[in-house]
Amino acid sequence: MAVSAKTLTFRLSKDAVGQISSLTAEALKEGDLEVYDVERLHLAVEQVLLKWLDVLGEGTEGTYRSGKRLGRQYINLSVSGPRVNPFGEDGGDCVLNGGNSVQTLLANIGLTPSYHYVNGENQIALMPKRKKINPLIYLICSIVAGVCAGLLCRELPYDIRHTFSEVIVTPLFDTFIGLLIATALPMMFLSLIWGIYSIGDTATLGNVGKRVIGRYLGRIYFTLVICALVCIPFFEYAASGSAVSGGEFTAIFSMILNIVPSNLISPFVEGNSLQIIFLAVAFGLAMLILNKKIPVIVQFVGQANNIIQLIMEWITSLLPIIIFISILQLMLTDMLSDMSGLVKLFVIILLCVSANLVLMIMSVSIRRKISPILLIKKLLPTFLVALTTASSAATFSTNMECCEKKLGIHHKLVNFGVPLGTAFSRPGHAAIFFCVCLFMADTYGVPITISWIFAAILTSGLLALAVPPVPGGGIACYSILFLQLGIPVEALGIAVVLEIVLDFVSTSLNMVAVPVDMVHVAGRLDMVDENVMRG
Repeated sequence: MAVSAKTLTFRLSKDAVGQISSLTAEALKEGDLEVYDVERLHLAVEQVLLKWLDVLGEGTEGTYRSGKRLGRQYINLSVSGPRVNPFGEDGGDCVLNGGNSVQTLLANIGLTPSYHYVNGENQIALMPKRKKINPLIYLICSIVAGVCAGLLCRELPYDIRHTFSEVIVTPLFDTFIGLLIATALPMMFLSLIWGIYSIGDTATLGNVGKRVIGRYLGRIYFTLVICALVCIPFFEYAASGSAVSGGEFTAIFSMILNIVPSNLISPFVEGNSLQIIFLAVAFGLAMLILNKKIPVIVQFVGQANNIIQLIMEWITSLLPIIIFISILQLMLTDMLSDMSGLVKLFVIILLCVSANLVLMIMSVSIRRKISPILLIKKLLPTFLVALTTASSAATFSTNMECCEKKLGIHHKLVNFGVPLGTAFSRPGHAAIFFCVCLFMADTYGVPITISWIFAAILTSGLLALAVPPVPGGGIACYSILFLQLGIPVEALGIAVVLEIVLDFVSTSLNMVAVPVDMVHVAGRLDMVDENVMRG
């Protein structure tokens, strides 16, 4: 059903609140959203209007707009007058108040409106995410079509088949990869900046904020170390220098020093992802500290981030076609026969994910003295929702319920930690990135040295934080990873297919890590009800 465009001028009153609330509900239902999302967003808009009515008073002029912009549904509300942030006023956005920082995090995944104050107007913008068809359906159809087309083409004479591959299939694939790489670097840069800024303010980085954020970041690299240990028996390793000359140490030390760029331009010209990540973190922290002193820059970065993510959505909307082309190219060039070792990759990923899940369960079980079986039962709904939807947003409500009602974590900590975890808990993506890169390096003869593994761990962890919240967003990160680690671009053909399949696994590990890490933080802060947890 098409979303109808509407513009309505109103004056704040109880009747107007009811009218605008009804229009919002109708627009959301037309937008083909999940029922829970419609109810949540509708309630949020109603609460915003009531807050404005209470503070600004009856008769304040406002405007309601809804429709589609560049293929995405939007709802905008604006009222004139002094600044009234319905999600948390200046000085009131404490870490545990669930204020503006939390609302910003939720707005980034389409679960709540975002607030702006521009030119004397209080503005609420809402761009809900549509209900999506399971990407696995697209994947299966594309693979079947690609295999069938490949089998038919292999019946053609070699000259015709070779010409078809070189003139049509390969240029199409190279064009997509070029477009992906061109978009990936600015996407990663802006996504990291905006992700750091979305933490809220320096108050959020207080005692509690540091513990929660540090826990999520530490989980990513702990997961990667476990993955590296699990993978040791499966691959052959090379040395870049003798132990006496300290070749490996020198390479790692140089890599660390090289993270700091000599200027602001060269990282983007050279495509140095580690230097770009360094700049993104520096810019993000600076914006977080300056915050309201630079509203124009904040608005520019936010809008630029929205633009680049929309472009990435357009690119990833072509995934079924790209997967079809990738499979067809692999069959025409006989590269598929070289990928028979994919079973090895899936075994490695299964072992890595299982090892990390077991360690998560045991860490909580031992420290909080809770039965592992009982803990698994409490975490199982989160795991299943994430595994079947590959969506962190879809898992949000389940994680909220799990943390507060099943694990007994204080609701104030839950209101802050779960939205933050939905945005920053990415151990699953990091693990999949590392395993796929290790497998591709081994397949394409890239020397796997200690310094290479260090670079893979470092880059995989940082890029996991930059994965955009769009279907197939990890594909952009693979293009950067392969460039950084010296893996041939041809490997992206199979990585495109693997990303869609493994996204379900990575999301499930991401989301299970949220309640696990929240339990540890809550235990340190004495914000957990042991009776509820063990009940």
